Amino acid sequence: MSVVNASADEGNSLVPMALANGDSWFRLTIASYQFPQITDDEWDSNWLVIDGSARLNGKEWRFRDPCLTTFEAVNLATWMEACAQGTAKEPYCAFTEPNLQFDLVDAQTMRVSFALESAPPWAKQGDDWTKHGFNLSVGPALVRAASELRRQLQNFPVRGGRTRGEPATTLG
Repeated sequence: MSVVNASADEGNSLVPMALANGDSWFRLTIASYQFPQITDDEWDSNWLVIDGSARLNGKEWRFRDPCLTTFEAVNLATWMEACAQGTAKEPYCAFTEPNLQFDLVDAQTMRVSFALESAPPWAKQGDDWTKHGFNLSVGPALVRAASELRRQLQNFPVRGGRTRGEPATTLG
């Protein structure tokens, strides 16, 4: 996919959304809208290019891919807050593009997994989508991560007539 760089103001330093457990970690930064020139389409106006970096089993990698929409990022922040408060209604946070996966394993444990374009370079085609990931404790770190993501979203508001967190219409 072609990505046009229309990032947030360079003077505004973005703090990545960060999740970690020991030697494993994941950092997510919103780099730009995928299609900055399209502002009135429910879907194309809202695709975000994500800069991700991660570490698993002592190995690090980076990826850059339009794998989240603005409204999916809002939903992720809300879901992480609900997990931390013990009020999550769903055991996972799903996205249109299944590059990232966030699962509530149990009330105290969340799993972050990487697949497709976000997977580590050593991943093999056909690997289980949750194979490459790590578990972390549910708690205040999720609230901080949600807050970091919401701060980034201030530079990338939901566009195209949608309101924050409003579910997408299904494609038929």
